[in-house]
Amino acid sequence: MWKVLLVISAVVLAGGGYLSWENHNEKKAKDAELASTQQTLEARLASLEATNAQIAQLEMSIQMLNDETEALETEKIDLDAKVVEAESNLRAQESKLKTDSDRLEKAKAMVGSIAQIESLQREMEQLRAQIEETEIEVTQLEGAVAAAQVERDRLEKVAAEMVALRNDQEAGIIRGPFESTIREAYNQWGFVVVNGGYDAGVVNRAQLNVYRRGQPICKLLVTSVEAGKSAADIIPGSLAPGQSVREGDYVTKAVTVRTPAVVPAAVAPGGGAAPAAPAAADPFGGGAMDGGGSAPDPFGGGAMDGGGSAPDPFGGSSAPDPFGGGAAPDPFGGGAMGGGGETTPDPFQ
Repeated sequence: MWKVLLVISAVVLAGGGYLSWENHNEKKAKDAELASTQQTLEARLASLEATNAQIAQLEMSIQMLNDETEALETEKIDLDAKVVEAESNLRAQESKLKTDSDRLEKAKAMVGSIAQIESLQREMEQLRAQIEETEIEVTQLEGAVAAAQVERDRLEKVAAEMVALRNDQEAGIIRGPFESTIREAYNQWGFVVVNGGYDAGVVNRAQLNVYRRGQPICKLLVTSVEAGKSAADIIPGSLAPGQSVREGDYVTKAVTVRTPAVVPAAVAPGGGAAPAAPAAADPFGGGAMDGGGSAPDPFGGGAMDGGGSAPDPFGGSSAPDPFGGGAAPDPFGGGAMGGGGETTPDPFQ
């Protein structure tokens, strides 16, 4: 009997040791998974801090532009007041000139009296001197008015250009030429890194075109800008069938219409307004970038790669968002960035 009990005890002890070994291995696996999740969370927090710093820098730039615009408007008001004062002085001098001319005419009528000829001649000489001085003052005032008008026009153009620059930055329009190449490509996650940042004129929400040997590959939307590089999402639906973005692909800015400065409209010969320039065509086959209707939001809730959700690069099939639990809302007004809802229509077809 005691042998049977001994065998049963040995079996129980062996089973307990096996279960303990299994629990130990499971704990090590969970610890490794927890460490990986913690590293992922720290990396995303660092990315969020960098993005917030860039937003703060852009807000500071916009505030500086607003301050400069207010200063120019104040200077414009001062110049307008000076112009009004100069015009008032000009009218006073013209009135004085008319009075002097009337006195001169009266003096000529009195020349018939021989006894008053000498006095009239002296008075006429004085009047001529006064008229000459008045004409000189009028000429000087006219020159001052013309100079003030030229300065006011210049300041209006400068202020309008600064407003247009601010509007272009807010609308994501790159001013001036921009040509670059793909620095890093992450097709599986739907974004790339482009050589050139704000030092090359790149701004947030700017659209870029990608070419390879002269053929269009896809469109990009800039989401983050640094000094020498920029991060951009591949716009869903713009990637050519069977293609993927590669390092070294040629990148140029999309054809967009620059915000016009609010200056007095040019007058065409004959008195009519000058004709507007035609809108540039989209090299990817779409309409003009400044066409009549508003383009649909490229982030309207569909998957980033046009199909299902992109796989989690950290190992999970559907890892939860460490910042809130759900899919992040589109900051430009659409649905979730990577949700599984309805697919939005392709904005480039």
